[in-house]
Amino acid sequence: MTDVFKGSFTQQEPIPEEGIEAAIRVMKSGRLHRYNTVGDEIAEAALLEEEFAQTMGAKYCLAVASGGYAITTALRATGVGHGDQVLTNAFTLAPVPGAIASVGAKPVYVGVNDGLVIDLIDLRAKIAKATAKVLLLSHMRGHICDMYDIYTKNYEQ
Repeated sequence: MTDVFKGSFTQQEPIPEEGIEAAIRVMKSGRLHRYNTVGDEIAEAALLEEEFAQTMGAKYCLAVASGGYAITTALRATGVGHGDQVLTNAFTLAPVPGAIASVGAKPVYVGVNDGLVIDLIDLRAKIAKATAKVLLLSHMRGHICDMYDIYTKNYEQ
């Protein structure tokens, strides 16, 4: 990994005028989802997916309606299913454990430290005891955990 993000995680940028105009155009068309097309028309969602995939150098992209559904889709894509354990930080929003439950899995909550980020000592302890397939990590309210530590250290079972 050579690129380092230098922007702000907590300050949102203004929406460009072009983006606002595109959103208004879609709302005026009445075609607010991928299945509301006529004839050979290609849905805006499909065009967005194609353009984003190309930008990212990916073969596929799937646009979804919420962060919770994005998490659910990611869990399904990694093979998480009924009865599986998923490690996740205890300080999180409802869509995180909701996504875990929606695929039939069980959340294993990892404590947080005084900085309100995942406690790496508790993470190691939970990994040693759990049979979790994945770590579903969320960053709350601009509090970013030590991703370098998680990325470079061996946290596997």
